[in-house]
Amino acid sequence: MSRRVMRRLGLAALLACAPGAPLPAQEARYYRDGRFLVHELTGVISGAGPRVRVETDVGSVTARATPGPGVRYRVLVRARGIDDAATRRLLDDMQISAAQSGDLLLFRGQESSPGAARDLQAEFDLELPSATGELEVMTGAGNVTAVGMTGHAVLTTRGGSIRADRVGGPLSAETRGGNIDVGGVDSEARLVTAGGSVSVQAAGGEVVAQTSGGDVSVGRTGGQVRAETGGGNVTIGSAGGDVFVQTKGGSISVGQARGEVTAATAGGSIRVAAARGGVRCESGGGPIVLKGIGGPIRAVTSAGSIQAEILPAGRTLFDSDIQTWQGDVTLSLPESVALTLRAIVDNSQGNRIKSDFPLHIFREAEDAGRPVEIAEGPIGGGGALVKIRTLDGNIVILKAKKPGS
Repeated sequence: MSRRVMRRLGLAALLACAPGAPLPAQEARYYRDGRFLVHELTGVISGAGPRVRVETDVGSVTARATPGPGVRYRVLVRARGIDDAATRRLLDDMQISAAQSGDLLLFRGQESSPGAARDLQAEFDLELPSATGELEVMTGAGNVTAVGMTGHAVLTTRGGSIRADRVGGPLSAETRGGNIDVGGVDSEARLVTAGGSVSVQAAGGEVVAQTSGGDVSVGRTGGQVRAETGGGNVTIGSAGGDVFVQTKGGSISVGQARGEVTAATAGGSIRVAAARGGVRCESGGGPIVLKGIGGPIRAVTSAGSIQAEILPAGRTLFDSDIQTWQGDVTLSLPESVALTLRAIVDNSQGNRIKSDFPLHIFREAEDAGRPVEIAEGPIGGGGALVKIRTLDGNIVILKAKKPGS
């Protein structure tokens, strides 16, 4: 076979397995590309429907928005065999088709016999109108890229990475073995990977990010955030609602949250820069740093220090509980807040509690005979109870600096 052999195929034979009407202006050919034999399908469609779907057993898929109203597509299947005849048989084991049914434009890549796709490489390259209302991609093995769509996008791969940017509608992305990288999505996003990292720079709505063993990074969202990882770090820049974060073996960092922050890690630090709705957090072994908290606090760590700052309350505060079993606690409070404090140091050797507020400090013995140091009293006339406790550590209660001081 020559290096570049052109073969026009009959459309009826080419699209026998595809539902809907065959697409006009299609061209199919076979040619050599180095050591590979390539099957290529190209075409141009004017006035394509608002829905596009790609279903393939193997291959990467790239969909990009273009200013024009039409659709351009290029599908490549590559194979390498011991001779041209054997390679051609490999290529023919994968049926490539493109067809339109109503408002649906459908591209397919189907293996004709089980396991045939293992020896093939495929690429689907689509140029779509930016106004495409729905893009759905399902590939058995390959990377997926979607850029510039204004509508809904559903992207799925069993064995590759997913990249999306400038998506106008809701985004759903799922992979069993790769990273998910999202630049911007104007609506909500649901992102799931079984073995990679998840990254979102900006989202207009709620973000759900789940991974079995990678890091999660969310830059800015207009809604709430739910992030879960089996063994990585989680970083949230800002969220327009509540934040729920869970990791079994990493650190957690949250910038600003308009709602409540709930964070749990089996073995890392937790840091929150601002949370208007309060904080509930727990670490199996790391420090906790909470700044700019506008609601109740529940913070517990088995081994680490805790630093917390409560802002002047714009609403009634509920009870708070701050505990560490191996570390110090520092709590900063505004003078205007109405609270009742109770601080306890177990196994105290004396003078372990320091307070800028006038509190009653005394010592007593537990039933087991260990000395306990206790400080309690009202602030600003009293109110919701704030409990602080540490084992053999120090507790420091500070008056927050006034703005401008």
